[in-house]
Amino acid sequence: MLIDIRKLNAQKKYSGTMEFEYSAPDSLIEIPFVKFVTPVKISFEYDLYEDDSLEIRGTVAYKLEGQCSRCLKAASQEVEGELDAYFEPRKDYEDYGYTNGVVDLKKAVEDAIMASMPFSISCGEDCEAISYNG
Repeated sequence: MLIDIRKLNAQKKYSGTMEFEYSAPDSLIEIPFVKFVTPVKISFEYDLYEDDSLEIRGTVAYKLEGQCSRCLKAASQEVEGELDAYFEPRKDYEDYGYTNGVVDLKKAVEDAIMASMPFSISCGEDCEAISYNG
């Protein structure tokens, strides 16, 4: 998930849209017994500014599958989250920086996935949680 700023400048593509797929590591998921079913789909609009800073606005979408957090039955959930990042052409930039004219989206995408991650997944609205009262 790399964007070559030099290439965009040479082609005079200062704004537009892009799409990527990312095979996110299951280590991003903090829900026990849950995994990514499909690659994360990333789609966004970008604006490249005169100082070579890059702003992206879009979405990350993915599907989780595993055990219901309440009753342990099979469950799945589709999730969509916001992707909003600003990249400065400096490595020491506090949020997202880049060097050598190439922007790596990995950290921004993983941050967007983590921000959109649900705390649990459910098998449905009629889920009957495990009863502990014998």
